Amino acid sequence: MPDTLTSSDFVPQTVTPPDKPLPLVRSLLQMIANPLYAWPKAMYENPYHGVKWIGRTFHYFRKPEHMKAVFLDHADIFRKSQFQKKLVGPALGDGLLTAEGEHWRFQRRAASPAFRIDALRALVPAFSSSAAATVERINAMPVGQPVDMMQEMQHATLDVIVETILGGADPSFSYDRMAHIIATYMETMGKPDMLDMFGAPPWLWRPWGAQGRRAAEGLKATAVNAIQRRRDSGKVQLDLLGLLLAARDPETHRGLSDDELRDNVITFIGAGHETTALTLAFSLYLVANSPETQDRLLREVRDVCGDLPIDATMVDELPFHEQVIKEAMRLYPPVSIIDRMASEDIDLGDVQVKKGDFALNLIYVMHRHQTLWEHPERFDPDRFSPDRIKGMHRFQFMPFGAGPRICIGMKFAYMEAIAILATLVRSLRFLPNAAHKVEPNIRITLRPEGGMPLFVERR
Repeated sequence: MPDTLTSSDFVPQTVTPPDKPLPLVRSLLQMIANPLYAWPKAMYENPYHGVKWIGRTFHYFRKPEHMKAVFLDHADIFRKSQFQKKLVGPALGDGLLTAEGEHWRFQRRAASPAFRIDALRALVPAFSSSAAATVERINAMPVGQPVDMMQEMQHATLDVIVETILGGADPSFSYDRMAHIIATYMETMGKPDMLDMFGAPPWLWRPWGAQGRRAAEGLKATAVNAIQRRRDSGKVQLDLLGLLLAARDPETHRGLSDDELRDNVITFIGAGHETTALTLAFSLYLVANSPETQDRLLREVRDVCGDLPIDATMVDELPFHEQVIKEAMRLYPPVSIIDRMASEDIDLGDVQVKKGDFALNLIYVMHRHQTLWEHPERFDPDRFSPDRIKGMHRFQFMPFGAGPRICIGMKFAYMEAIAILATLVRSLRFLPNAAHKVEPNIRITLRPEGGMPLFVERR
């Protein structure tokens, strides 16, 4: 088993950006394979640049002031692009993540009660139970062999979603089936293709996307069946599905339609399960390589929770766990790029945006920008301590987006990640795997190529 590191200045692995901009064709090909290899070093040093391509400008934003303009000040002008809808629309339909205008506002109003803090606090035992089951699975594995913590975190967060959205075990949402569906979709539909690079409309048939479309249709059918089973059962449960079924717009008193229910169940299952799993997998990689951080987490969870299952009150008392989670999302934001399209001309002061231009908001780059962070390449959870966040720009850290469309499940995700991380660290010791190269790749979300194999020991 490898030796642990002793340095508190751990610099985690990632993609090394090219020193200079790539030639056009190579850049396009790299954007398809992994955009992180197409973004040159200057992007992490300069505040902005634009590229003209097929009749419009692509604005590469990574400055907090530009993020504020796009996501808050002029959110009504910067709309979701057809390109983004092409990537996620086949799976997520027209739910909260993809809907626009009044249709989105209605769904947001109707779904909001399901994400109020009192409703979320009642779900923390499900988070802890899933983490405890993960500990049992790992303890049953052969000693001395690396454990793919990406796979284990996907399993754990899917268990949480099935329990909190669907009210318990559902054979159609087994981990193996869901992992296969999501992986298939990500590899076939979840990345740009050459037609996208040349401005082809999203509706143009892509024969190579047939597998992904079948995966999306299978996921939709599974969600419809789950909703119908709940209705047929006559049960009234206070899980997310029950709250969505009972949801009414406080202004119009209209409930969610069958299609809206389906699309939002899939959105919460797909987006919620995937992003939290990624956050936890990268967190454990960072913790495994920073023994001082891991010891500090262990002290905090033992002091606050002892040997008891973690509950909502305890989650509130684990601030260093939250700092670690936030630093993991800074270094490896699950949603690393958010694109928008301008619906009209807009003057941002230092940038002129024309109708039809793309705003490519590079969250990954902003989170590692040389002008915004001290030693941005280092793993330093204390940069999110109460004293140090006072000087941080409100739009400098955006793992959940920002503005009126900030992720409705943000608090859910934080509480889930804290409860699972605390349960795991209290029971298991994570050690680095020097043989594995950590290489993040953007496939809708930021995923580690080859999973996240780490060595794990019982405490």
